Amino acid sequence: MLTHKSLLEAYVYAKDKCCPSLIHDIYEPNAVLSISTSASAVAFPPLVVGAEGIAQTLVTDFAKRFTLCCTYYICDELEVQERAGGSRIEQLPWLVLMSEEETASLRIGRGYYNWQLNEHPEELWRASEMHIRIDHMMLIADIAGDLLQTLQSFLPYPWLPARVLDSSFGFIGDSNPAFAFLKEFRSNKFELPRERLSA
Repeated sequence: MLTHKSLLEAYVYAKDKCCPSLIHDIYEPNAVLSISTSASAVAFPPLVVGAEGIAQTLVTDFAKRFTLCCTYYICDELEVQERAGGSRIEQLPWLVLMSEEETASLRIGRGYYNWQLNEHPEELWRASEMHIRIDHMMLIADIAGDLLQTLQSFLPYPWLPARVLDSSFGFIGDSNPAFAFLKEFRSNKFELPRERLSA
């Protein structure tokens, strides 16, 4: 059974652990994925149609470039808007920490998710629309992988309350000048996106 919360957990598991087959349990066969970015350091197709294409883009192709990925939802409690025939989850902040092997770098990014979810029998939910906004994607040299390992060890996965993010990144950033870049990823840096799913 995929509830709202377990569907979102299944999504990050499929993407982070490179399990493309799970995508078909999460999305409708004709689901639509749109991606917008203000980060010049990363590129994705702006529109993908169908669960197979979503699996290829967000899991298979993604895993060819990035490894040791952890995607976090920045919230204290998942907010769901109930609508006739479905549910919406809007402006859900995310944080990603991963390795880019080609450049021997830590990739750290932030943005928002919007979801449109459809209900099926027995309280099964699947996504019919998803929008990913990428607001910031930073590349930090991390040849040994120590930076990535340190940051991931401080954060609960995948649900990350804003206060935990801020206290963890504040502590690490204040303890070591090499982590000064973390100030760009505290919760007050998450700006509300302009894009919204269509009504």
